[in-house]
Amino acid sequence: MISKTQIRYMANSSSYSKGAELYATGKVLDMDVKNMGASDEIVASVKGSGRNIYEVDVSIDTENDEVDTCYCECRAYAEYGGLCKHCVAVLLQYNDYENDMDSYDYGQSVEKIVKGGLTHTIRKGVQMHTTPELASLLQKQAVAKSLPLIQGSTYGKVKLEPYFDFDGRSFTVEFKIGINKMYVLKDAFSFDNHIANQDDYKYGKNLQFVHTIESFAEESRPLVKFICKWADNNRQFHRSSSYYGYYMGTLEKVRHLELSGNELAEFLLLMEGKTLQGESIGTRNTTWEITREHLPRKMTITGAKQGIELKVSKFTCAANTERYKICFYDKKIYIENLEELLPVKDFLDSLSLISGEKAFIENKDVPAFCQELLPVIQKFFKCKMVEFHPENYGMVEPEFRFYLDAPQENMVTCKATVKYGDREFSLYTTDDIAARDMNRETVVRNVIHKYSNAFNPFEQCAVIADDEEMEYEFLTEGIQALQAVGEVFISDALRRIEVRNSPKVTVGVSLSGNLLELSMTAGDISKEELIDILSRYNKKKKFYRLKNGAFVNAADSGLDTVEELRAGLQLTDKQMKQDKIEVQKYRALYLDAQLKENPVVSAVKDKSFKSLVRNMKTIEDNDFEVPESLDKVLREYQKRGFLWIKTLNYNGFGGILADDMGLGKTLQVIAFLLSEFLERRNTVVENIAVKETAMLNMQSEIEIVEQACKAAEAQKADGKKADGQTGKLQRNTLIIAPASLVYNWSSEIQRFAPELTAKMVTGTAAERRQILAEADSEDILLTSYDLLKRDISEYEGYKFRCEIIDEAQYIKNANTQAAKAVKEVQADFRLALTGTPVENRLSELWSIFDYLMPGFLYSYKKFREEVEIPAVQNSDEDAMKRLQKMIRPFVLRRLKKEVLTDLPDKLEENMFVQLTGEQQKLYDAHVKRMMLMLDKQSEEEFKTSKITILAELTKLRQICCDPSLIFADYKADSAKVDMCLNMISNAVESGHKILLFSQFTTMLDHLAKRLEEEKISYYMLTGSTSKEKRAQMVENFNTDDTQVFCISLKAGGTGLNLTAADIVIHFDPWWNLAVQNQATDRAHRIGQKNVVNVYKLIVKDTIEENILKLQEKKRELADQILEGEGLNGGSFTKEELMELLSGK
Repeated sequence: MISKTQIRYMANSSSYSKGAELYATGKVLDMDVKNMGASDEIVASVKGSGRNIYEVDVSIDTENDEVDTCYCECRAYAEYGGLCKHCVAVLLQYNDYENDMDSYDYGQSVEKIVKGGLTHTIRKGVQMHTTPELASLLQKQAVAKSLPLIQGSTYGKVKLEPYFDFDGRSFTVEFKIGINKMYVLKDAFSFDNHIANQDDYKYGKNLQFVHTIESFAEESRPLVKFICKWADNNRQFHRSSSYYGYYMGTLEKVRHLELSGNELAEFLLLMEGKTLQGESIGTRNTTWEITREHLPRKMTITGAKQGIELKVSKFTCAANTERYKICFYDKKIYIENLEELLPVKDFLDSLSLISGEKAFIENKDVPAFCQELLPVIQKFFKCKMVEFHPENYGMVEPEFRFYLDAPQENMVTCKATVKYGDREFSLYTTDDIAARDMNRETVVRNVIHKYSNAFNPFEQCAVIADDEEMEYEFLTEGIQALQAVGEVFISDALRRIEVRNSPKVTVGVSLSGNLLELSMTAGDISKEELIDILSRYNKKKKFYRLKNGAFVNAADSGLDTVEELRAGLQLTDKQMKQDKIEVQKYRALYLDAQLKENPVVSAVKDKSFKSLVRNMKTIEDNDFEVPESLDKVLREYQKRGFLWIKTLNYNGFGGILADDMGLGKTLQVIAFLLSEFLERRNTVVENIAVKETAMLNMQSEIEIVEQACKAAEAQKADGKKADGQTGKLQRNTLIIAPASLVYNWSSEIQRFAPELTAKMVTGTAAERRQILAEADSEDILLTSYDLLKRDISEYEGYKFRCEIIDEAQYIKNANTQAAKAVKEVQADFRLALTGTPVENRLSELWSIFDYLMPGFLYSYKKFREEVEIPAVQNSDEDAMKRLQKMIRPFVLRRLKKEVLTDLPDKLEENMFVQLTGEQQKLYDAHVKRMMLMLDKQSEEEFKTSKITILAELTKLRQICCDPSLIFADYKADSAKVDMCLNMISNAVESGHKILLFSQFTTMLDHLAKRLEEEKISYYMLTGSTSKEKRAQMVENFNTDDTQVFCISLKAGGTGLNLTAADIVIHFDPWWNLAVQNQATDRAHRIGQKNVVNVYKLIVKDTIEENILKLQEKKRELADQILEGEGLNGGSFTKEELMELLSGK
């Protein structure tokens, strides 16, 4: 039992008190407790706050009364240490269960306990029953658990004692069973049945017990399992009668188990290290020890006039299995591993065919015996030699000599001889082989063959011909290998081939302005030799050969780092010859990573370079401060993103903010822009303070402020002045986004940083030109990709502090006008935002970096040849690693799952879009028509025409969605549809699944057509969808790859479980929040493991935005409008409706 003190200790006081309350009020809805021997496994459901029901899993160590593991689905369990309140409630309920179990009468018979089962369940609601197969298993476990109480003194003490008999042909074993008094086990098959059925069987007056494995002593349990396994394997062979091959009779009783082959080996191995009682032919011994040692084989070799005599001891062999040889000798049973006997197997097999213990070898065969067999025999036999000396039979130790030469370029020769006493032979002849140790000679020849690729039969020598790699290996390894087996003689020509040690590579790097200065040396290798080596560089190559014939050891030399730098920095041979090589500053982090990767390279870095690298690597330690107004708005990961952007800008780099959709890339950029604005403003005030220090005591605070204002005005006037270096007019920031998102940027800037001035460069060409010309130095200009393409010539006269592109995948094709336009804009700092920096090809990444830092990823031709094709088509890991190493500092990507601790489980955001062109005109005309209609109506007429008015309001909202819903001939674009499709495309590219809600089924039809055009898969659920199809689509969406689920709000707002989706889009928000939240909860519900992003698409300056504002002030009134309640109930006046239309 788990005490309340233990539970209180594992939970904090708040969780314990809340859990106790849940327990006391019966919120533990059901609880299953299953005993697994040494533990109780608990599964329970607990009713939490609201309609939430949480599943709790607990494992209890019943032997030590401790909680092993505990898990709950609730968020509190995941976020805080200790037990949650639901776990506490379940543990308290478990204590009640334990108390109930303690009151059971354990004096019952085993049979009653078994029949009672062990699955104890506390249920509220439908009665459930344990699956029969599991119930049977649990019942067996119940017996095992209850036996210590029932059997008492006999539990775990029953022993099995084997006794064998080996008559030279067959091996049998019988068993005795008991505790103190032992009884003969008369039938193995009956014993097996008793174990299977857990029978309570009596052997005699002193022995009766329930047959479970736990009833036996620990050392006897393997024997129990062996007997049962033998019975299963041999039952078919012991039927008392048969009928046409089918065994139909009863089983014979088998007392003596006949064992052979693998069964015998298995039995004996069970007894390894123990004594075994039994009888074997040829000995009176009855006590045996089991061992895996080799037999103590002995051999006497006696010399005679005509040869030698062998006398070998033989042993009684009981069996040869697939793996073992089993023999009896001197009170031991030897179990030898046949694999270990393989070297001598043929000799042993030959001995087994000889009658008796003696064999003879005549003089002519003695040398072969000494060479081939004797060395192996001596490893397994204790050999005694009587008047036998191997050297008397021509056995002389061979001496090997090797003569090495380099007779011509790219050739090395090796002439080998072997000497026996006064006689010398070529290693490649077969003269007098009876007197030679051919085994030793073969070993030596193999050493030579390893380092040669040809043979000269005229000179009787091995040759290395036109193979630099083999020649290098021979010079560095082969000569030493030959010296280990004989004497080596080297000619002067071969000595002249030099093998140099690995060169010591030193790389120096310093920062000079916006350039890095690089110097590289490689020991005593000249720059010309280094360039020659690099021109033939191969990372797997162990050496390089210089023009003078010398070899250079490339292992652990740092040459690979030099080559990586040459390729990564695109250094030419001309640059490599220079003492100082200049490269772009943005290569700093790549260069630092390369130098750190190879510790063999000596790197010398100046203070400025180290400072730059440290500044980029320790972003969170930089001195940039989040604007005070946004400090509590930004989440922690967004603050890290803000610091990253600031650091890039400070160091003169560009970058890609590639956070997952919904993580607030826009907000991080706004925080950066606001920070830059505040820093410039503060700098102006500080400059005034410095210049006017002498006058501060004389001027009033008002005068100081006036000075600041004048300075600010002067700064604005700077926007009308040309840049001193470029001659271009200075502007602050240009943000380029898809047309559907331009207004949303303006809205977000106004919402989060009202201090900033955002101007949309829209309207006619003349109007756009005027906005650009009249913008001051602090204005943030917003335009679309399409408009920038048209106006790019107008931007030639301006230079921006920052250029920011949103949805940067719009420039993934470097040849498009959009990509060319953003790259032509002059800016000091460039930033790209995208959730999908690479959609299909690496060329897309190249195009974005070509915008950020031109030349960083080389020209596209070079990038394609050296990175894209090797990495993608050839799966070259080095090319991919090189690319990753280069871009890593300049790409910041966080996925939702990586920042879950910073996020709530649901993020809601309003996305604003503005009407344009024909859609705006239709909306304005309809509003004007309604205003005129209302203006002419009296109060009485207004009250009687509310159904008509409600229909007109619906039309107005449909125009906001897509005018083609009510105007069949409308062919222009819809701002909201464009934004929606843009959001869906980005989400799908990032691997998200989306629920798309609309109250207009015709709108869903329009959206479905657009999805088909974009090749985005979807399901459609409306009021006409059958229940069967509805259920099937829901199941499919949660498991398949379909990307979008289009749902009519009224048809699918409730009763669906669609947790596969983590993005919800309300195309035309339902202003009754309860209905809208019910729809959102199709994805945001129990089982959802991801953060859910909820987007409401709102058309700016329309009835949609006005109702949103009204909803915040008078939520109840807004509900009345949309539901028609206010119109019918008389609580909504004509003046209020006209106010809603005008937005005032």
